[in-house]
Amino acid sequence: MGKQDLKSGEILEAENLQRSGNLAKAKTIYRKVLQDNPEHSEVLRLLGLLVHQTGNSEQGMNLILQAIKAQPENVEAHFDLGIIKLDQNLAEDAINAFRVALSISPKNYSYLINLGNALVIGGHFTEAIKQSNLALEIDPDNVEALSNLGNALLKSGKLTDAMSVFRRTVLLRPNDSHLLTNLGIVEQTIGLIESANQTYKEALKVDTHCKRAERNLLINTLNLPNQTSNNLFDIRRRYGMAYDKRSINNSKFAKRNKDINRKLRIGYLSSDLYSHPVGFNLLPLFSNHDKEKVEIFTYILDEKLDKISQKFRSHADHWHITSNQTDEQVAKKIEEDEIDILISLAGRFNLNQPTVTAFRVAPIQVSFHDCATSGLNEMDFWLTDDFLHPENTEELFTEKLYRLPVFYQYNPPDDFPPVSELPATQNGFITFGCFNKPQKINDHVIALWSDVLASIPHSKLFLKYGGYFNDEILVRHWQNKFAHFGITEDRLIFNGISKTREKHLKQYQHIDIALDPFPFNGATTTFEALAMGVPVITLEGQYFIDRVAASLLTAVELDKFVARTRKNYIDIAKDLTSNLKILEDLRCTLRERLSASLLCRGKPYAQSIENAYRDMWQSWCSK
Repeated sequence: MGKQDLKSGEILEAENLQRSGNLAKAKTIYRKVLQDNPEHSEVLRLLGLLVHQTGNSEQGMNLILQAIKAQPENVEAHFDLGIIKLDQNLAEDAINAFRVALSISPKNYSYLINLGNALVIGGHFTEAIKQSNLALEIDPDNVEALSNLGNALLKSGKLTDAMSVFRRTVLLRPNDSHLLTNLGIVEQTIGLIESANQTYKEALKVDTHCKRAERNLLINTLNLPNQTSNNLFDIRRRYGMAYDKRSINNSKFAKRNKDINRKLRIGYLSSDLYSHPVGFNLLPLFSNHDKEKVEIFTYILDEKLDKISQKFRSHADHWHITSNQTDEQVAKKIEEDEIDILISLAGRFNLNQPTVTAFRVAPIQVSFHDCATSGLNEMDFWLTDDFLHPENTEELFTEKLYRLPVFYQYNPPDDFPPVSELPATQNGFITFGCFNKPQKINDHVIALWSDVLASIPHSKLFLKYGGYFNDEILVRHWQNKFAHFGITEDRLIFNGISKTREKHLKQYQHIDIALDPFPFNGATTTFEALAMGVPVITLEGQYFIDRVAASLLTAVELDKFVARTRKNYIDIAKDLTSNLKILEDLRCTLRERLSASLLCRGKPYAQSIENAYRDMWQSWCSK
């Protein structure tokens, strides 16, 4: 047996050890082979994978790059490089690596599927659809290719096509929680909220630890009408309890400096510090924080680079990217930074990880911009205000409520398009409108809005949300829903996608009065409507989630548009439309009124937040 054969045997042995989990012994063999042959491409590749497997992605990637340099046609090395790049959230680099692999081995099915996945992650949805369809020409029932296709269709707004594809994946692999969750997400996006809830529950039956299904179930439940306080609390508490830690060291902060007046280290944990409703609410706080009193640490769970995220970064003292990390990994970093008060933003929406707080990473942990209780034992406070949670609130929660003078905050709409003339004066009829997610528009909302339209002759309803209504099947779906309540097609106007925020905001120029849905009210949509001169009618509810719009209107001293009953909702609409001159005057003054209100006073707002932090800190220090 020759020397090369011996080396091949050693490499095969090391590969088997690596597969079985004996990484240390496999690594020793790889290193031994490389001592004799430092440019052995296949061993460099395998060692790179092993190092990546142990958590050192950077070193692993460098080893694989050495493998490619030693043997440029090593197709597996290019493929593995793509996998590592995806793990590092570098989709463009992954796409390039998979393309090179395919250029060497054009018929490799695995490379084609992974390219499709990387294209979806990188936002190249048209190309992802093309590549996924190519893969499906080879194997029409390949679940991975179908999943990539469904995600690309979903992200590109082709919702009905995406739902068909996802239903097919579930038929092919019914016990896959990931696939069930994908189906639930598209059902929820379309507005089939009851179906989505059932699908998420099925996913959690398959895998009780499926976080995506859990997160979306908790959010989607907020869309369901007629929820009791016990229902809302029980579901959140049930999932919150699943994250309780039995070995929390309550004395871990015993040596923390308890000077009540020192500068506080404030951590913000969020996936939404970009052009996002939470980002728009938080930017006035960040830009007005007193750096003499607080030091700002950000833990970014989903880095989206835009003008807003750049502004956040300029105001933060420390900017840490923690996307794709486990709760424990994020928790470790926060503890290392010795954060005094951790602010968990927006609960389980998007990619947020409030469950990091289960590790008790800071002496004080606060939920902010969540729409219901976190249900977590280690979450100390839930920020709110007197309107969202009056003293007699029926809502249940695990945290202690901390009421701010005003909850919401926005930058003045100085960069918004101009307010237009009242559309009714040109149209000869009143146009109501709603730009909220269709999943918020349940049958109870449709019934009330239909009564509003019926009470005001010739009035119409203008609906818009992203590119949702570019889909003719969905337009027909909503026409049918309104037809059940006696509203014909000619009373409905559907608007498609606006490619920029400015164009989106200009669509308010077609609306005379905005109608707010329930129980999940609009926040950003309410602010945008008011900023564009459009009054908003809302129905006041019992909980945080259905008192949001009323809170905003009250802050602008427009509580006369807050209905207490469904009849009152209709009466407000009738009264508003009875005198177009008054409606026109209101339109001309709303932006100025909004800009002068408590909703656009960033400096005193930041002071109120800092006062809250200081109050919490003093209470903790006195224990």
